[in-house]
Amino acid sequence: MQSVFITKISRQGTSLGVIIPKNILDAYHWQRGDILIFGFAGGDQIYLKRLTDMDIERIKPNAFPIS
Repeated sequence: MQSVFITKISRQGTSLGVIIPKNILDAYHWQRGDILIFGFAGGDQIYLKRLTDMDIERIKPNAFPIS
């Protein structure tokens, strides 16, 4: 069964962000500080993926900003 959550875009400092419910983070074992990538999946959809330590090692330094 697929769960659907409704949220809205909100201001996060000088940026905009979306809140991901904690039960989704827990289900994927994602934690604060994890590095995520996202992209367009077509139409109005995006995908979101956590980078593993192995993924991060394969990426050149400064390939993406980490804040």
